Formats: sequence, structure tokens, C-alpha cells
Amino acid sequence: MPTPPKRGMRVHTRLMESHSYAMETTFSRSDARSVLRAKAWAAVRAQTQSLSSACTCVEDLPRIAIQAAQLAETALASIAPRAIENPQAIGWQVPDCKAGCHYCCYEQVNVTPVEVFALVAHIRSHWSEGRLQSLRKKLGTAAAKSRGLDHESYFAARIRCPLLNAEGHCSVYAVRPLMCRAYNSLDVKACERAARNASKSARERGVRTNGSIHGIMDGAFGGLKEALKKSGRQDFLPNLTVALHQSLEDPGLQERWLAGQKAFRQ
Repeated sequence: MPTPPKRGMRVHTRLMESHSYAMETTFSRSDARSVLRAKAWAAVRAQTQSLSSACTCVEDLPRIAIQAAQLAETALASIAPRAIENPQAIGWQVPDCKAGCHYCCYEQVNVTPVEVFALVAHIRSHWSEGRLQSLRKKLGTAAAKSRGLDHESYFAARIRCPLLNAEGHCSVYAVRPLMCRAYNSLDVKACERAARNASKSARERGVRTNGSIHGIMDGAFGGLKEALKKSGRQDFLPNLTVALHQSLEDPGLQERWLAGQKAFRQ
């Protein structure tokens, strides 16, 4: 099983293979946070790896993504109470994120298929037909702009997430993907600078993050990805916008994915 980042290192991490923010965090050899995070990371990765047995029918698919998110939030909660009691003792750093702040919502988001299916189920259950049709148009436009772009080019293109509402709030926040849950920043001004300098390299735009939040969500994502791969199904999608657009436009996509076909084209 992969191991979390070693203590005693300064690392520039990226969400999965090539996240376009340079997510920087510091690990100290004497930092109790690192020990707690490593234990939580290992636990949530092992738990999400066991979810492959739940892939039995289309109706089950959204529940797998929701369960993975719940496991990740529970793992994070195992650290957070200690941070609240004595944040300095475990080096806890409070994110500067607030409702309506959406600088990170111009990122290319990596997802698993079941996370896309959870979004589809939520949207079809809670949105009006008119609102759904509007979203499909926005997704189509964004997908066309983003197809073929890597993470750096995607961020530089300033493609706004179609799931943001007019106030800049996430319209699917309750079922947002794990990598969206992982995004955080210790300084909103750094996010503002990154947005103004979108064409610069990720390292030049470096945004520091709470590594516990990022690490645990990334651990859950990796475990879920491995669970799907173990089941013999397509497990990783590099572009949420393209994947969600395809899933909403193709009624038979989920059945084909469940049958082990390469249903998504990315």
C-alpha cells in the first residue's frame, strides 16, 4: 500500500498526478499532527479500498461515493477535535476558506466514476427540468473548452465550474467530489494572487494548505480508485466537467460502466 508523505520533509504536493496549485505544507519530525494524520490516512485508505463489493447495481453507485466521503470526513474528525482543544500542540492550521469564495473552482478536478454518478443522482432528484437543461448547456460549453487541456492549461483558461451558482456557491456542496473537499487554503490573498497570475507555473502561484485535510481526502480518493480498479471497472477520470457532461447526456453510460466497459471518453 502506498505510504503518506514522510515526516521531516517540506513537500509541494498536487492533488493526484498534476494539480495546478502548488499545494505546500510542512512536516516536522516532532509534529504530533503528522502521526495523527498518517494513522487517519492509512485507515481511510484501507476502508475505501473495501468498497468494491458494493458495485452490484446502478442504484448502489451514488451510495459508494457518499460512503467514501463520509469515511473521509470521519477520519478528519478524528484529528479535528484535538486541533480545536489545542491547535498549537498538533500544528493545526485553520483554512481561510469561506462560503462564496471560489478561487479554486477554476481547477480541473479529478474524479472517480461513482462520484460523477452521485452528482447525477443528486441533480436529477433535486433540480427542476429547466435548471437541468441550463446546466447541460454550461457543461457542454465548458467541456468543449477544456477537452485535451492539462491541469496547468485548464487553470490558465479560467474555466469556471458550471456547478457554481450566481453567488459563487457550490450547487452540489453536499455531494461534492473528494478532490473538491481536499481543496483548501491558509490565505485567501494567496488564492487571489494565483487567480491574477493564472498563466504562471503552479510553483510560482504556490498556495499553502492544511495538509491534514488535503492528505486525508486524497487518501480516500486513492482507496476508492483502487476499489473500483479491483472491481475491473474504469476507475479514474481526469476532468469532472467532461465526465459529468457525458453522464448527463448518455442515459446508458452507467450500465455500460457497471458492465466493465470503458464508458467515459476522456
